[in-house]
Amino acid sequence: MAGVGLASVAAWVPSRRWGWAAVTFGFRHGLSMLLARKTERAPQWFRACRHKTSVSFLSRPDLPNLAYKRLKGKSPGIIFIPGYISNMNGTKALAIEEFCKSLGHAYIRFDYSGVGNSDGNLEECTVGKWRKDVLSIIDGLAEGPQILVGSSLGGWLMFHAAIARPQKVAALVGVAAAVDGLVTQFNQLPVEMLNVLLLLNSPAIVSSASEP
Repeated sequence: MAGVGLASVAAWVPSRRWGWAAVTFGFRHGLSMLLARKTERAPQWFRACRHKTSVSFLSRPDLPNLAYKRLKGKSPGIIFIPGYISNMNGTKALAIEEFCKSLGHAYIRFDYSGVGNSDGNLEECTVGKWRKDVLSIIDGLAEGPQILVGSSLGGWLMFHAAIARPQKVAALVGVAAAVDGLVTQFNQLPVEMLNVLLLLNSPAIVSSASEP
């Protein structure tokens, strides 16, 4: 699921009257509006501060350990949720990290299980398992309210995370978000192909339809 870059971003911000309200704008302008509530002007000396991000691992009983990099800073923090088989060292993940550095905000980027430096076998991974990865990052690493930035498939997982952890999510930003894309594609497959996949018990497609 190739994204279209950072030119088009949809940000979801809390609204007292409508719950979640959607606004579309450019990437930097979008995050700036969300972060401006706490920081109207970012001091230029933030870029000169020491910001270190080393690879760490989140240990989970009975689940693959997740590789992540965390940038300490102020609240709200930002968590980047990558696209399909994308890792935490992609262009968007690194660009957002530099943006967070400039404003002094906390930031987390990570690899799904079976992807990048995380443990696990990709062939055994499903969208439902990656959803658990996102929730593990939020529960195990995030401090305070978070702005979730989801790219492509990560946009769908971002919404699932917001529904599961509403008390920890301050806002949502979608980068070419593939919202419900897998289910739509699955439902458009010919009946004959669906029957074959069900008979073969394909983990890549069948599990995505059966797991949350």
